Amino acid sequence: MFGFLCGSGARVLREAADESTHAPMLIHRTLLIAGLAATLVSGIAEASAAEPLHAHLFTRAFSPDFVATADDSLPGERPRPVKIYFRTIEAGVVKIVSGKVVVADPFIGADQQPLALDITNGDYPVRLAVLQGTMGRGRVAFARLAVTERPVVRWETARPIDMHRDAENPDGDWGFTVDSGVAAFFDPAAGAAATNAAKANVDVFDRWLEQGQNAGAKERGATGAFRLQIGSGAGTVVAFDAGWGDGVYSVYAGMDADGRLAAILADFDIIDWSKVTE
Repeated sequence: MFGFLCGSGARVLREAADESTHAPMLIHRTLLIAGLAATLVSGIAEASAAEPLHAHLFTRAFSPDFVATADDSLPGERPRPVKIYFRTIEAGVVKIVSGKVVVADPFIGADQQPLALDITNGDYPVRLAVLQGTMGRGRVAFARLAVTERPVVRWETARPIDMHRDAENPDGDWGFTVDSGVAAFFDPAAGAAATNAAKANVDVFDRWLEQGQNAGAKERGATGAFRLQIGSGAGTVVAFDAGWGDGVYSVYAGMDADGRLAAILADFDIIDWSKVTE
């Protein structure tokens, strides 16, 4: 499942979220998604295929020495600076067996098409940058699949292989939809195996949900976090709570100095990065 990408869409959901919990919700959010769709349509012109202004944070957020100041004030209020920093979590290892990777909500997008990126078969770690400080504490800001350990020098928008430009979306803007509060990286073969398993046994995803919530509850300093690494067919699925929950989120490919893929990153748009200063 995919949707047109709007940078402000996730923030609309964030402002309406209950900040006391991160718990992933089950998959019955029709009215919420309808409201999000309206927001996306009105804001589609804001989306850009270019590297975002906060792209340097895609690397800096995973550095233990990163500390910044953010403005936590609402519109019309006086500036309210707060300190933010990140904690890096090793979420698991994705096993790639078909040379492709999917970024999706595993509970509604297990059959989503993979990204139009080639990746050598093998095992790849998934790291989460979890925001700390006053605003958005404990929420996943960025999820990064480390393809290599080479430094990223350029980020570009990543899209699935079936994405195309048309009259309704001339810029080819794209974002993956989260409707269960959870996002994941996985090989398309693992997604297909999960889809088939759920057809054969309707309790499969319920077990995944319970397992991920139980693992997240054990994480230090987190409330309602979701953490899941599970085998599915020949591959694995690594899933985690997505920012403020449901929304449409962008994915970027990080390229090294030789123009080769070094990382894939999901951006959960948890704060207004234009108000962050280092």
